[in-house]
Amino acid sequence: MTRTQAQRSEATRARILDATLQTLVERGYAETTTAEVLARAGAPRGTLLHHFPTKIDLLAASVRHVTRRRLDAIVAELDTLPGDADGLDAFIDSVWRHFSGPLFWAALELWNAARTDAALRAALMPVEKEIFGVLHERARALLGPDPRVPTVVQLTFEMMTGLAMTGVISGDPGFRELLIRRWKRAAAILLGRRDPDTLVERAKGT
Repeated sequence: MTRTQAQRSEATRARILDATLQTLVERGYAETTTAEVLARAGAPRGTLLHHFPTKIDLLAASVRHVTRRRLDAIVAELDTLPGDADGLDAFIDSVWRHFSGPLFWAALELWNAARTDAALRAALMPVEKEIFGVLHERARALLGPDPRVPTVVQLTFEMMTGLAMTGVISGDPGFRELLIRRWKRAAAILLGRRDPDTLVERAKGT
């Protein structure tokens, strides 16, 4: 079936944004140049300028593109999690998978650049507010209306972000797994689902 001009244009736009995402992950923000994106997308410069007249336009669209991809991926997974006693552990595992994957690293490159780029920061703030708002909504649906849930969920986001970032330096997956295991217990205690005495792992035989 022959595609319309609008469909071809949208496909080209998506290809450029996917190329931008790939470049952010593999090369970082500093080397995400329009030339590199064009080479990966296989698009002429005039086409890129038609869709994104400036680099900020391209990056702002990339922010929305990354956000939508992140939301679609994590929401699809959260919607399949069990709403039972194991739901909290499953939620934390799901958040960690997505906060340590390629889409998170692309977002992190943009966050870092936004610290000194006011235009990028302005583009980033509303979409990040959207993604965390949706995640909080899904978490409440999964974990229940307990007023403690939003705090535990936000602490989970902050911890997973920190673990992903420190993992760049430490490179010790065993230690990260230990911290995640401990956070699962701590989160359950904060929600009144576990005895506080179980926070610390007991050595075998004690």
